[in-house]
Amino acid sequence: MFAKKYSYLGPAEDLEMAAKEKTGVRIRHAQDVLDWIASEQPLQSSTGELMATYVVTARRELRLADRHAEHVVCAGGEKVLAAGEIGFVLDRGRLSVSEVTNQSTDYCPEPACWKYVKKSLKKAGIENPGAFTVAYIFRRCEKCDTLNLVKDEWYVCAVCDQDLSKTWNCAPARRKE
Repeated sequence: MFAKKYSYLGPAEDLEMAAKEKTGVRIRHAQDVLDWIASEQPLQSSTGELMATYVVTARRELRLADRHAEHVVCAGGEKVLAAGEIGFVLDRGRLSVSEVTNQSTDYCPEPACWKYVKKSLKKAGIENPGAFTVAYIFRRCEKCDTLNLVKDEWYVCAVCDQDLSKTWNCAPARRKE
């Protein structure tokens, strides 16, 4: 089965930074998340969730990094199958995912990438909500090249009012010379 791999879409400087910085921590088991939480002390939301940036690499590895980390750094500059933000809760020593999205403007993954997130979490033995708690739709404007977040099924560019494609078209931006 063909797996869609998303390439990095952002500025070259961030891709260069990804080559120099520590990649996300590989998660194979729930204990890996607990160890990451103990060592990294991730940001805690007002509801007690421990928030992180995640990617599922093209090699199907789930990786976590600090919520403020760029997805491209978490992925080590590689292509990904999925990327977004994830929230964990600890309840009486039991770890579960309370929130998970595909919110990544580094890669702009489609909501269909959930299947790779789900498989990674299941393989690690981590309970999850069964779907993205919020799924985002990204489109690139074919007129002005702006990357857009589609809200409320409004497929119109926020910059130039051009109609946006109904199908994913977030290939890397045309570089201006």
